[in-house]
Amino acid sequence: MAAHHMRQLGHPDASANPGRGADGGLDVTARHALAQVKFRGGRAGRPDLQRLYGARADRTDLELWFFTGPGYSDEAVEYADRHAMVLFTFDLAGALTPANHAAAEVLDRATALLASGGSPDRPRPAPRPHGPVDDLDSRREPDDRSDRWWDGPQHAAPEPEYAGWHWVSPGRAVRRNALLVVGLLAGAAAWLVGAYRDRLHALAADVADLTGRTVDVGELFVWCSGVALGAVVLYVVQVAVMFRLGKHPLKVPVRARRRGRTRRRQAALR
Repeated sequence: MAAHHMRQLGHPDASANPGRGADGGLDVTARHALAQVKFRGGRAGRPDLQRLYGARADRTDLELWFFTGPGYSDEAVEYADRHAMVLFTFDLAGALTPANHAAAEVLDRATALLASGGSPDRPRPAPRPHGPVDDLDSRREPDDRSDRWWDGPQHAAPEPEYAGWHWVSPGRAVRRNALLVVGLLAGAAAWLVGAYRDRLHALAADVADLTGRTVDVGELFVWCSGVALGAVVLYVVQVAVMFRLGKHPLKVPVRARRRGRTRRRQAALR
């Protein structure tokens, strides 16, 4: 299925290689591309894309395509946009849906080529020069990319369109706001030390009698207060930087889905 779609979208030599995927899936290789199909349950994450990126090694001329059914995590889409990877999702009928801008660009180009009467699985001939050609130029080896109708994304994908925000999971919220959590815990500890100062002094005296070690309750209070204050200050700086970069400590953007355009692209490819 993936090899068939890749042949339709500009890689006529795409062929399936069963059993080569890291998750037992299906790898597809072409002269200028490498793809992986993820069949197991759950959304594809950033580690899945990193394995595909590592499989390319030093062949930076290869395009990286990824196909999955359940979809992709937000971190995976951000990673793919950063490295110009093409992400598609597919349903049980095999219909493709672009999951990032690089994939949408692929479908746009294929749709435009089909509308003009061309065939995306047929390479375009190399253009002929209009004027006289120097002998040195005529002896040059042909470019490996001249036999393809599209050379793939040559730059980072543009910023995607967003349709709003949604709350992150509790675990991700804790990771994003770890400094605030540390500050709250240290502040709670400082409050407990101040509220139960007399009991802690008595407990410190008992510890000193038993072990010979002196515990300074006042120093413990100062240490907890300092940690709480430092963590809160750093958290304020972190939030300011996140807002400056267009991010939110508790929310992530939701990408707009262009269902109408996707259906038209799929109809043009059938």
